[in-house]
Amino acid sequence: KWDDPKSGSLNQRAHSYLRVNCGHCHSPKGSASNSGLFLDGSAKDSAAYGIAKRPVAAGRASGDLDFIIEQGRPDRSILLSRMKSTDAGIAMPELGRATVHKEGVELLERWIAAMPKQGAY
Repeated sequence: KWDDPKSGSLNQRAHSYLRVNCGHCHSPKGSASNSGLFLDGSAKDSAAYGIAKRPVAAGRASGDLDFIIEQGRPDRSILLSRMKSTDAGIAMPELGRATVHKEGVELLERWIAAMPKQGAY
């Protein structure tokens, strides 16, 4: 379970959250397949998972940020920016949401913050 710290590592819980909440659209056969962002567990590399990946066509939804997930920088990650928004043209998920899922955002902020920053290998 993504919301139970005893159920797995931070990485495992973040992946679980994304799979359950985002993977239905962000999958090879989902409505967001053209994004190249696969959060359903099918990603074969870190870019397909959004790490250091530039958006295909996010437009104003990118918020002038460069990467879906900027390692070590939750404040610079498009994924979180979109999850925190309630603007219909920016918010993710797009449908059925009028509030921000604070617990999910907090989990993913911790997960991204724990990643080594790009070029810090």
